[in-house]
Amino acid sequence: MKKIRVPIFTEEYAINIYIGKEDEMLKAAAKYMKCSFNAIKNQFEGNRGMAWNCFPEWNPLIGINGELPFRIAIATLAHEACHAMDYIIEKVGIEDKSGEFRCHGISAVVREVCKTFKK
Repeated sequence: MKKIRVPIFTEEYAINIYIGKEDEMLKAAAKYMKCSFNAIKNQFEGNRGMAWNCFPEWNPLIGINGELPFRIAIATLAHEACHAMDYIIEKVGIEDKSGEFRCHGISAVVREVCKTFKK
């Protein structure tokens, strides 16, 4: 399983990404959020990926089923990164009318994950 941390805005804010076999990734997500594996598994059921808003204690977490085809996994990652950026925007209190902050964060997530999985 891969665990990737992408700083957003400052080092204080980041998006954590866990990619791996579903049960392994969900166990790590449950540990990160200090909640039960069954609760996380029930939330994730039927999904390719999920973004969790872990504020105020922790930064947002994205979990991606690593057994997906690469192109589906990256599309899912971009989708979940949108949610994670919304959580940060809300937490920080930024008014992002142009969407630039959100878009830069999403591209940072996709860029870092693709760099990690570069063949």
